[in-house]
Amino acid sequence: MKYLNLKTGLNYIRVSDKDAQLNGMEYNVVSLFSGAGGLDIGLEQAGFRTAVCVENDLNCRTTLRHNRPEWLLFDHPTKVLNEKIITRAPGDIRHIDAEELLEFAGLKPGKVALVVGGAPCQPFSNIGKKEGENDAKNGDLFLEFVRMVKGIQPEAFIFENVAGIIQSKHSKVLQYMFEQFQGSGYGLSYALLNAANYGVPQRRERFILIGMKGIKEPAFPLPTHMKDQAAWQNFVKELDQVPNFIPQKWVSVKDAFSRLPKDYKSRNDYVVMNISDVVKHRMTFISQGKNFKVLPMELRPNCWKSGKHQGNDTFGRLVADLPSVTIRTAAYNPAKGMYIHPFEDRGLDIIEMAILQDFPLEWEYKTSGREKVTLVSGGKQIGNAVPPGLARALGLAIRKQISAKLESTKKLALPV
Repeated sequence: MKYLNLKTGLNYIRVSDKDAQLNGMEYNVVSLFSGAGGLDIGLEQAGFRTAVCVENDLNCRTTLRHNRPEWLLFDHPTKVLNEKIITRAPGDIRHIDAEELLEFAGLKPGKVALVVGGAPCQPFSNIGKKEGENDAKNGDLFLEFVRMVKGIQPEAFIFENVAGIIQSKHSKVLQYMFEQFQGSGYGLSYALLNAANYGVPQRRERFILIGMKGIKEPAFPLPTHMKDQAAWQNFVKELDQVPNFIPQKWVSVKDAFSRLPKDYKSRNDYVVMNISDVVKHRMTFISQGKNFKVLPMELRPNCWKSGKHQGNDTFGRLVADLPSVTIRTAAYNPAKGMYIHPFEDRGLDIIEMAILQDFPLEWEYKTSGREKVTLVSGGKQIGNAVPPGLARALGLAIRKQISAKLESTKKLALPV
């Protein structure tokens, strides 16, 4: 059953754990811009199998190989072109052909269930320079995603990015993607989804574009979690029919931290930013939900005294009973956002960042050539990831729709 939002025109379907077993079929995934594996972990939980990954960051590849050695990683440094050996940066998607990627994974065009990926989001981020497709380094990588989908011809695809990609200044990106898939048999739908509404202990809005063969308007998963009953009522009043279930309450920071084992600080990937006594003293003035603006003027650094600094969450303390704010790549640094621990006068450590991003506790983060992960490397891997809980819900919704389409096709093929 689909639920139509009469205001936005988006379709939703209800998902559950049993959807991961529909048809009992193995659904292969080609993962692009894989990062530390957040999107792929969630899809794995939804019953998909990651057949091959493409990632150009060495530390991310090291993390993937450590945690999932069975996932193939395409990072060949050379290719043969016109009988010449061409060198290329390992994992650079600009120089990888869809055909060689499929051959490496033992797959064929049209025989892949899902292609997924989130091109580096800094060009479209509200935090970054917002250069979009004009960014010389990464702004054109959405073109490579389109090229790969057209070459692989999967049943469905997921393109993920920051919410800022829908701003009018970046309208050419979405226009290009819709034009490229027009007439190709893919129905397209896009939405901004809040990860907190899918059991992630973090209020993180992401842009999601779904394409599916033979389905005109792919549906998104109904929220499985909501802030409260009032928020749920506000959501369902725009639907053409009311779902017959009540979602769970948001998962809070306190809920997430309660899952941490007592000995987690002995892990090789545990690292926390050193904080001076002066900064710790400032933290004592910050209560949950407050930020640097409550500090006495004599305790503020000069850059916070002028009034020009307008950050609303800078040097803020997390609220324990709510999901966290968006975990960015430098969330270990309290000066970069609302990243002061809710109960202690310190910043977040790498494992706390990861659990707020909904990574499984057993997932370990690596820095190539080092025994212990570095703050910068761990922060980038975790902060750039798609929360597995959000990916899981998307995977369940897509699997359910693919399965329904296959069942419908079987019925049409039956003799009358």
